[in-house]
Amino acid sequence: MDTSERRWGTGRLWGVPASCARTGRPTRIIPLAALLMASTAVLPLLANSPALSQVATGTTFNIPAGDLGSVLAQIGRAASQPISFPADLTRGRSAGPIVGRMSVQEALARALAGSGLVAVQGAGGALTIRGGATVPAAGPAVLGDIAAIDVTDTAAGSRDVGFTAVDTRSSARIDIPLKEDPRSVVGVTEAVIRTQAQTSALDVARNVSNVRISTGSEDLGAPTYQIRGFAQSSFLLNGLPSGSTRIPITDIERIDVIKGPTTEFGGPSFRGGAINAITKAPTATPIQRAEVFYGSRFFRTLAFDFGGPVQDLEGVTYRLNVSGNTANYALGGASSPHEALISPVVAWQGVDTRLAAGVRYIDTLSGIARFAPTSPDNFRPFRIQRDVPYGNLDNLVAFRSFNPYLEADHHLGKIDSDAVGSFDFKFRNRTSYFLTDMSGQNLIPFNFTRLLAGRPMFQPQGYVFGETANRLVTQSDLLIQHNTEFVRQTMRIGIDYLDTSVNTKSNIQAISGDFALSNPPQNLPYPRYSTRSPRGFSQFSGASVYQDNVGIAFQDKIDILDRLHILGSVRHDWFNSRSNTLTPGGLSTSTLTESALTYTAGAVYDVLPWASVYGSVGTGFVPQRGLVNRTQPAPPARSNNSEFGLKLSLLDNNMTVTMARYHLENTNNLIQDNARMLNLLGPGYRAEGYEIDFQGQVTENISIIGGYGYNDFKSAPDPQALLGTVTPVLPGQPQHQANLFAVYTFTDGPLRGLSIGGGGRGQTFSYMNFAPKAEAPKLPGFITYDAVIGYTIENFRVDVSVRNILDRYYYDVTTSEFSAPVADGRVFMIRAGLDF
Repeated sequence: MDTSERRWGTGRLWGVPASCARTGRPTRIIPLAALLMASTAVLPLLANSPALSQVATGTTFNIPAGDLGSVLAQIGRAASQPISFPADLTRGRSAGPIVGRMSVQEALARALAGSGLVAVQGAGGALTIRGGATVPAAGPAVLGDIAAIDVTDTAAGSRDVGFTAVDTRSSARIDIPLKEDPRSVVGVTEAVIRTQAQTSALDVARNVSNVRISTGSEDLGAPTYQIRGFAQSSFLLNGLPSGSTRIPITDIERIDVIKGPTTEFGGPSFRGGAINAITKAPTATPIQRAEVFYGSRFFRTLAFDFGGPVQDLEGVTYRLNVSGNTANYALGGASSPHEALISPVVAWQGVDTRLAAGVRYIDTLSGIARFAPTSPDNFRPFRIQRDVPYGNLDNLVAFRSFNPYLEADHHLGKIDSDAVGSFDFKFRNRTSYFLTDMSGQNLIPFNFTRLLAGRPMFQPQGYVFGETANRLVTQSDLLIQHNTEFVRQTMRIGIDYLDTSVNTKSNIQAISGDFALSNPPQNLPYPRYSTRSPRGFSQFSGASVYQDNVGIAFQDKIDILDRLHILGSVRHDWFNSRSNTLTPGGLSTSTLTESALTYTAGAVYDVLPWASVYGSVGTGFVPQRGLVNRTQPAPPARSNNSEFGLKLSLLDNNMTVTMARYHLENTNNLIQDNARMLNLLGPGYRAEGYEIDFQGQVTENISIIGGYGYNDFKSAPDPQALLGTVTPVLPGQPQHQANLFAVYTFTDGPLRGLSIGGGGRGQTFSYMNFAPKAEAPKLPGFITYDAVIGYTIENFRVDVSVRNILDRYYYDVTTSEFSAPVADGRVFMIRAGLDF
């Protein structure tokens, strides 16, 4: 890591708290408590269980030179060994690199060589760094600085170096290197987010292969994303299901894209995969940072990031992120868009216990995707103005979220045995509650009606919606770590509880009048929830959905001779759902009680120190709303995934490459039969293809991230035809997608600190509707290009990005033949930050 990177803070200890969503009916807490006590009761039976304790036998370290405090923190995380040290002892000192397989004591001896500092082991197993008989002068000490604690759980700070993501952290429920994860997981680091001057977490995920973003084409305002062709509408937040994708970029440290079923994160799976947003957490390294964003449409953001130890409170650290932004207008509407964030969190680390508590408040007002109607003869989208919303300047989505959360980790004890090795026991809990409220209104030119003086006329359609949700999620894990001379093993016994209640209402109706695209009035009225359209078309609906899920899981990772890495899990879930739905056809009610057994299994084998082969299989389930044949509650959809590939760690582990061949099936899907006005269970969808993802440091100066994906997304014969004679194409699924971003940083000479780069992304055409291949309308593919330039000097950094630099006019993917969302044109953004 070069000195400019260390000055900016990429080498600092930035922890990550777990948080997410919650809702709840308290009666479900009783079975949760019973299950928790049952798991605790089996603790004496686990003495022969394996896990990871690397103090005695050794750990493979790959830690670059840097600040002594950061190096000590990384040693602790790599070996799952708590290490604490007074902040004034490490200030102004450097250490490293620490590379090779060795014990924790050997790694600490190298890091502390020449400093006069020593490592002392406490009664609880934690290591404390103290001054020896003579301690060389360090940086100026500050009276009252307290012990900085290295948090070693899965929510701990980043070990990422530049564009290189090192570990999976909360993306596996146990802390393992990405190289040892037997599936495709790609981490987009803070350095990538900063260099690209990103303002959206969804845009960050575009750096990963087979990820496509929709700004609202399917849900009229709710941002969604697809992984391997399957759509999702919410993130994981530090490994917990959050129920939303609206997480401000100013509170995010890293984005992980997890591909394949994800039942281990809470039961119901994210079909094709999930985006896991890892947020900023309390840190032992003092942070005082101010950032300013400025860009197109007079977009402006002011953000502050504070963190570090709390004086006079030993073991207490904190993090506070506050930001607010606004703009003149949002593309697609909202004349005064804004986003506000307040996110404080405090953590305490003792010898054996860590506690953290925080709250996150988000308030946003944003525009809605612009829709271009299609020609009635060939379904080709018309060209509309990208900067002018259709029909009303107040097309918008308002979203608010209140999210308190708690974390607890306790070291239960350690057993050493000459015969069977060492055992270490730890308890961990993550609990989070989400209260969200969302509403919106939109107008789009929908149906072609006639030609007037050679101009096509369109019928506007109005849409209003509202949603309130409560979500409670709690995850409790017993971690057992076992280490022998030849085998290391980590086991997790977990109990999860997820409770959600959602109330929604919406109305779609035709608006009086036909208008040309070039001159629609900008004050068309929005519909009300209960009114009917003068043109006779109105589709009001309301729903109340209550769901809860209790799951128990066993997960195991085995490392044999440090070459074969086996990871597997088995999980059983009990799922309950009750829904009431009101439509123009009347009120329908469904109740469903189901159980599901799911599993994952995979292995990674290190053929060479820098090359590994891997393979995995897994299953998942997805609850569904609605009735089959108007009477039977729909059972959960099922997913099956298999993949195999190659993982490379090149250029002294500075560059990682993952190549995958995957096959993913989703069956038992609920599909509407329009002819008979009822739902059927369809045979589902199948996605198979190839991916390659690469990221890291090609040289000290060149950083790169990119990927390519080929996805063949298919369905069985059309279930609506009931004859099986026609196999339609699936809309919104381009087969080929690629992206590349690279930056060159000058590290010497008069241009030292300057970085220049850019990249592009593109995809081939996609179909717009379910239809036979010869008849299905197509949406053209596209290629766009971006450019960036940045400069770092001392404690100041500025990054400038221009996206879609050629101002390419193109459309995002859609599943409707009547309209297509228009993507953004050229957008520039400046992000400047100052450490003070």
